Amino acid sequence: MASTRTAFAAGEAAAGPRSYDAIVIGGGFAGVTAARALRAQGKSTLILEARDRVGGRAWTSTFSGQQVEFGATWIHPSQTLVWNEVQRLGLGTVTDANPDFTVFATESGGYAKQDLEFLDHQDVLLRRFVEGAEQYLPRAYDPFYKESLLVERDKLTLGDRARQLRLSTLEQNWVSATTGAYGGGFERGSLTQLAHWWALCGYNTETFHGINSIRPAGGMSGLISRILAESGASIVYKAPVTEVSDDGARVRVTAGGLVYDAAAVVVAVPANVWNSIKFTYGLPAEFSRLSSQTVGVPTAKKILIQVKGDIGRPLVNGASGALLDLVLTNTAMSSMGSVLTAFSVHPTLDVNSVSQIQSAISQVLPGAQVLSVKGQDWGKDAYSKGGWTFRRPGQLLGELRAVRQPYGRLVFAGSDIATGWGGYVDGAIETGIRAAGLVSGLRAAKGSTTG
Repeated sequence: MASTRTAFAAGEAAAGPRSYDAIVIGGGFAGVTAARALRAQGKSTLILEARDRVGGRAWTSTFSGQQVEFGATWIHPSQTLVWNEVQRLGLGTVTDANPDFTVFATESGGYAKQDLEFLDHQDVLLRRFVEGAEQYLPRAYDPFYKESLLVERDKLTLGDRARQLRLSTLEQNWVSATTGAYGGGFERGSLTQLAHWWALCGYNTETFHGINSIRPAGGMSGLISRILAESGASIVYKAPVTEVSDDGARVRVTAGGLVYDAAAVVVAVPANVWNSIKFTYGLPAEFSRLSSQTVGVPTAKKILIQVKGDIGRPLVNGASGALLDLVLTNTAMSSMGSVLTAFSVHPTLDVNSVSQIQSAISQVLPGAQVLSVKGQDWGKDAYSKGGWTFRRPGQLLGELRAVRQPYGRLVFAGSDIATGWGGYVDGAIETGIRAAGLVSGLRAAKGSTTG
């Protein structure tokens, strides 16, 4: 299947064609899905990818002899687009084993091991956070349906909601890993983003937790490689885009020192990165504002941790402001012991510091000995500038609709601007399909190379 497309490194692309019907900027799930749909329309299509791999914020690698994910990890039957892709391709799935104990903050300021039944306390608090979502977000894939009921709620941070509910510090700590940490902090993330996920989960705690438990066999990189192979699109790696110029008839794209042109361009890089590209004629205020405000959590980090021996299967819920927000056990033991997966939004955490990770682990899992770590700081990645999608207050009603519309011969895509599963691969696929449809609706441009 890979032979159906052409791949180049940036320096090799000079010998290939430089004029296309469509160019896709970014080889993540949104970009590759858009390229496949554009090729299905009969359009000659080129993907320009800044990295030496596809996937974007999805990145399958290895650690301690195991296949691991440093970015997007999970899928779920409720995420029908990605789920159907996995089933259609016959890739199969792997379900993570349930934890056998949990760890929560205590009133004295430390942490304590708890039975799994303690999670019920967390779920009660979670349901209070999103109470009423059935009324103000009754259609999960159309978050604007009851806009009048969202106006005041979309102004609220998660911290505002916690204060409305008069949650104690201890209660905030108990729910931090599933609210504040997701949002990059209680004062960054919006209530409506959390409520939107809740609506997509059918207003159900079992589904809400279940969406982070099933993985595609072969990893996310295996899945996107299959989609790329199906697309038949050409791709240039190590080709970061520096400038885009739309003159109304053709779009010129400068990448890796070369200039390409097309009748239309799909910009499928994270919203946080938009302002890093020079758009010759500028972008509307909504686009640049969304990029500067950030959509992807700018301090998002993911760390794989090898600890000595079998420590069981913990589920650690870090207190608000902790170095590690969430710690859980990876799918299998390594030859040296347990492998843990941790998430953090702490701005000063060094994801590759054994000593710093050991200090954090010792607080929540006393006696656990850290042997090695390997992490990804998505905020320091120049081609992401942040991790998973979590909108800020005002973005749902303020910018989201505007950036989903074509601007000249440019169409934008990516999980950050999904009206469904923003923050998940399903949302990226949604916007990739939509972007290809919007491109087909643009008026024909001079110099088309369709064929």
